[in-house]
Amino acid sequence: MATLIISRFRENIDWLEEYEKQFKIIVYNKGKELSKKSTYKIINLPNVGRESHTWLHHIVENYENLDCKNIFLQGQINDLNCMVYKNLRQYSKDLDKDDFSVSRLGLLGPYHWSHNVGIENDKRYLLDWKNNKIRKSNLGFRKFAKSLFPEIPIFVATSYGGCFGVSQKGIYRNTKSFYSRILNILEDHDNPIEGHYMERLWCYIFTRNKFLKRSFKDIVLTKFEKFK
Repeated sequence: MATLIISRFRENIDWLEEYEKQFKIIVYNKGKELSKKSTYKIINLPNVGRESHTWLHHIVENYENLDCKNIFLQGQINDLNCMVYKNLRQYSKDLDKDDFSVSRLGLLGPYHWSHNVGIENDKRYLLDWKNNKIRKSNLGFRKFAKSLFPEIPIFVATSYGGCFGVSQKGIYRNTKSFYSRILNILEDHDNPIEGHYMERLWCYIFTRNKFLKRSFKDIVLTKFEKFK
């Protein structure tokens, strides 16, 4: 059975009820304490590091005993459109064939490695950026990525929304100390910019660009859908 690993802050997670018999479910709660009404496991965590901290915490804490199929999802997914499977069982089906599963890929290219990944111009984050509620980095996105993978190319398959499935084998592509190193970076702030960096690097971390060709196809598909 695959495991749903949920990162929750303020979201209503009643939608998980329909999946309780289909998946093992672990909810990492970073907000107000949840009343235990369901069969899934609830683990309280400090509100730091965005969902990337949650995923890394789970991997590090369970590294020696990871489940075969791990599906990482945010507490609210109905606003992510094509970036998340509508039928969550598809993640599990994908992982029967491959080590990584994502609904839609994107592509990092020469114009996507800006120091702050462009969030200083994103209206969703503009106010927090101006008010220093996002912890900045002297390293920048490209240098951060190269500190993890010196060989990382300019063109890299990526995914957005922090929602994906990965097999135990995919996670074991990297050592526990590798994940611990990044976890330590994310633990000192509730919104570190490295959390945004990680959202764009998960696919490479687990696949080393195996999905690059598909990413070009997915970009065309996404653009086509926008103009429909």
